[in-house]
Amino acid sequence: MGNSGKISDGALSGPVIDRRTTVKLLGAAGITSLAGCTSGGDDNGDGGSGGDGGTDDGGNGTTDVPSDDQRGGRLTAGWFTGSIDVLDPPYISVGQYFQVAANVFNGLVTLKKDLTIRGDLAKDWEVSNGGKKITFDLRTGVKFHNGTDFTAEDVKYTINRTISEEAPAASKLGSLKPVDDGGVVVKDDHTVELNFEEPMAPALVYLTRGPGRAATIVNKEAIEKMGADQYKVTPVGTGPFEVSKHEIGSGITLDAFEDYFETDSDGNALPYLDGIDIKPIPEPATLVNALRSGDIDFANLVPLQNVKKVESASGVTKLEAPGINWYGFAMNERRKPFDSKKARMGIAKSIDNQAYVDAAYFGNALPDTGPINKATNWVWRDDKPTDQQYDPEAGKQLIKEAGAEGASFSILTTESSLRGAKAMRQQLNKAGFDVSIEQVTSSSYWERYEKGNYDTTISGSVGDPDPEQSLWNFYRKPDDGGAWNWVNFEDDKAHNLLAEQRKALDRDERKKLLQELEDHLIKQVPHAYLMHQNDIAAKRSNMKGFTHIPFMRNFHTTWVEE
Repeated sequence: MGNSGKISDGALSGPVIDRRTTVKLLGAAGITSLAGCTSGGDDNGDGGSGGDGGTDDGGNGTTDVPSDDQRGGRLTAGWFTGSIDVLDPPYISVGQYFQVAANVFNGLVTLKKDLTIRGDLAKDWEVSNGGKKITFDLRTGVKFHNGTDFTAEDVKYTINRTISEEAPAASKLGSLKPVDDGGVVVKDDHTVELNFEEPMAPALVYLTRGPGRAATIVNKEAIEKMGADQYKVTPVGTGPFEVSKHEIGSGITLDAFEDYFETDSDGNALPYLDGIDIKPIPEPATLVNALRSGDIDFANLVPLQNVKKVESASGVTKLEAPGINWYGFAMNERRKPFDSKKARMGIAKSIDNQAYVDAAYFGNALPDTGPINKATNWVWRDDKPTDQQYDPEAGKQLIKEAGAEGASFSILTTESSLRGAKAMRQQLNKAGFDVSIEQVTSSSYWERYEKGNYDTTISGSVGDPDPEQSLWNFYRKPDDGGAWNWVNFEDDKAHNLLAEQRKALDRDERKKLLQELEDHLIKQVPHAYLMHQNDIAAKRSNMKGFTHIPFMRNFHTTWVEE
């Protein structure tokens, strides 16, 4: 990989991949930025595991564990959204949903705080055949929440379901051989083999539990018994918490799973909590007031206009990490005038990104005119193409040439994103457009956005530390991998560059391809790129044992002091 050379099969094999090798893997997968972000915990907030059940640090960043009388109790958490609609991992396209689901499920492996890859549901593994084969030795005695035993068949079922149903997460295993033709081979109840068409060292990173991962293990019996639609609401996993109740728009009750397999460094069962009560709270002031008053112990996101209130609140701690995301002004290319690249570029050049960040995000974001974020430092550039740079006169000329002067259109938004929509409307009306705001519920927003029933909106990628994760589903063609290509951008060069960079295990080669891709996207304007938002959460001082990793919100090592 670049100047560091290829990685041997032996170095990639389990039960632990050392730090140096893992950093190489992260480089190939584009996740090197986590080296600076995970000093206090693991990639997923996971406790991880050593041997058949122990965890070396409980994911706390220290060896501290609660006393006997501190265990138990319930955590009350506020989620800055109107509803949490989907918890079935491969179908989750909203970052806040996965923050909940990660407490319900496990992956095959996990990325620990010291940047070593360790087992999650797999206790060991061996890489062979020049990196094309990974054989996993799975844990014994692991139970799903419905009491069924976890076996190798569940790994095969999960991967086959993700791929055959063309779920958004399927793209992570695009180089896997066909599942029933040697791609996934069940050797026995606790041994499973994955075979790839070509070497894919980052595969182990993609098999960790986290957003956009493809092997977060689901339960076949539960899916068949309750049906796919209900499973998306009340799924069954092997994680530390089980879904006891879920009323969309009202709240989620997670209760501790008594048969969860992990323990802390002292051998105590995890999780420490009896459960978590999650309340969707879309109103910024309501969320922050609930945190300040103690009505909730934790806020998964802090509304940016209220950051200063959180910073000054007694008994409240702001948690901040670099944003591994991008946001842009999405324009539906199946509607006029957005079918014109010239019109889209004119709009992009009419947007003052810094002014937008100041107005919509109170400065808590990094303005940018491209999608690759600064946290992904190995591929980030300060000197990106200037095509989308703010230039109102040039923008006005392009809009005139496209025949889009005075065009009328709406910005689709939810209550939690209303401030950003208003800031955008103000800038675009100033540029001569007739822009209105269409505010809908969270459920209606995602249904309409996915079906292309909108003019424009502000959206992007959240929680994707690998550049591919934040680009593949957005810019592959809609009928060939572009699961989230809801701007309906169809471009052969972008489509092919995404395929090429995936095969490039040499880091320098991959960097060159990704930068070429970013240059092309900036020039083609599928989005008017805006910024990268900082990841800000908050907790009360009585909440202990939580490690803030960018995007993740895992609670199995958390406890609440009375």
